[in-house]
Amino acid sequence: MKSFDFIVVGGGTSGTVTAEKLIRNGHTVLLLEEGRRNSNPILAMPAGWIPMLDGSPYLKFFKSIPQPQLNNRQHDIAQAKILGGGSSINGMVYMRGKPSDYNKWVEETGDQRWSWDSLIENYKRLEKNQRLSGNFHGIEGPIDVSDPGYVAKGSDLYIKTMQKFGLPYNRDFNDGDQFGVGLMQYTIGNGKRSDTVSKLIKPIEGNKNLKINLNTIVTKIIIENKKAIGVETISKGINEKFYGNEIILTAGALISPKILMHSGIGEENQLKKFGIKIKEKLDGVGKNLQDHHEVPFISKAKAGYGYYKQNKGLRMLRNGIQYLLFKSGPVTSNGVDCCSFLNPDNLEDKNDPKVKLYCVQIMYTDRDTKDIKPDHGVTLTPCIMNPKSRGEVTIKSSDPLDLPNINPNFLSNKDDIDTFVASLKLAREVINTKPLSDIIVEEILPGKDVKDDESLINYCKKMVKTNWHPVGTCKMGKDSDEMAVLNSKLQVKGIGNLRVFDVSMMPTIVAANTNAPAMAIADKATDIMLEGK
Repeated sequence: MKSFDFIVVGGGTSGTVTAEKLIRNGHTVLLLEEGRRNSNPILAMPAGWIPMLDGSPYLKFFKSIPQPQLNNRQHDIAQAKILGGGSSINGMVYMRGKPSDYNKWVEETGDQRWSWDSLIENYKRLEKNQRLSGNFHGIEGPIDVSDPGYVAKGSDLYIKTMQKFGLPYNRDFNDGDQFGVGLMQYTIGNGKRSDTVSKLIKPIEGNKNLKINLNTIVTKIIIENKKAIGVETISKGINEKFYGNEIILTAGALISPKILMHSGIGEENQLKKFGIKIKEKLDGVGKNLQDHHEVPFISKAKAGYGYYKQNKGLRMLRNGIQYLLFKSGPVTSNGVDCCSFLNPDNLEDKNDPKVKLYCVQIMYTDRDTKDIKPDHGVTLTPCIMNPKSRGEVTIKSSDPLDLPNINPNFLSNKDDIDTFVASLKLAREVINTKPLSDIIVEEILPGKDVKDDESLINYCKKMVKTNWHPVGTCKMGKDSDEMAVLNSKLQVKGIGNLRVFDVSMMPTIVAANTNAPAMAIADKATDIMLEGK
């Protein structure tokens, strides 16, 4: 029976960062991933992630339970199912959040290692920035970070318009001061996606200490005498057990708590309900679910300023040739060039912006807007950065192959609703202000007749959706916190040799797309574990 120093459960962003660092330190590692390897060259193209959102084999699709506060709507939620996780299939936005986000973590844990100043060193170590250096940025790390390779004309107009509202141009959203408007940076290098597989795993794949099992579902952690000693898996109908000295969960905020619960770690009534033997009572497992959520404001626009039909017909052929020959043009864009961070109810307030207002140079359509005829457009999408609404993940049965029940609970907090209403009112002002107004033909949604607060709230209930950043379901905290699942070393409370290194460890969500934080968290957590302090 072969045993490993470490078994890493989940080959996504956090898992690959963890595995690479352990291998570099001379340990034996088994990396288990439910998905497959990325074999699609389209995903390497910055614009290639967009068509993958609909039915991709590299995503696992969940549906939330009915949401009473949203008139029983159910949300579609996708999680990466591919080696490299989100880094292999996401929108590549590189964001870290702001110092106050991490100060909250220090308050929750009493551990300064999770402060902004401390984590900056982990961000820098992983980063190879195209333009920025100094105290906040790395230029020698493995992960390329760059400015957009192409910027639509409409994006420039949005940036100019927001400056008219008093927002400063922000040349760096990742130095701790998010307030303002500007271009975002991305995990892209030389016109190609910079993911953790190509940059971290491929260079070590020949190492005899690393074993990667794909298409493998981990059904439970094997626990004996309050210690994790291995995992049970299923792959192509075959059940297997693997043993390790330390088990590290990096399966994400929807699946890591599910694995814990099926292993007998969780809230007592939940486990008893399905006849699961209790190994450790931890009421917080699956609770504290947080996710950035958004409501689109959609306008029709004049042709020639955005991305509509850039992937069709002769335009697609021209853009494809330009990309292949010169690594330039629209294919080098992820489709969302810019954003602003602001407080919609007070634009003069520079402190802790509540909203990230994306500007997307298309008329955004999905299942909630299927009746809209696609056309040239501008979609302003307010996304709440530190939502107060909290949801949960629970198990559906005793069968570990059943998907979990997911309750995002969006708009369950009045402050979140008020923030969206103020954001939609601001978005309406923005599209009617020059120079952006010069290309706007008409407001499509919510529609110019939807003006009063009650109507706007009803629109939010109909349209609110995930920004694909679920976190918090195995939060870290002090020993005195009964809802904390992990201590500040990210060890599962009450169980030896078991840790969680993914974004489910967040006590509170950060004001950032979560791929960059996932990398930094795993890097920091591995440091803490190897130091043994």
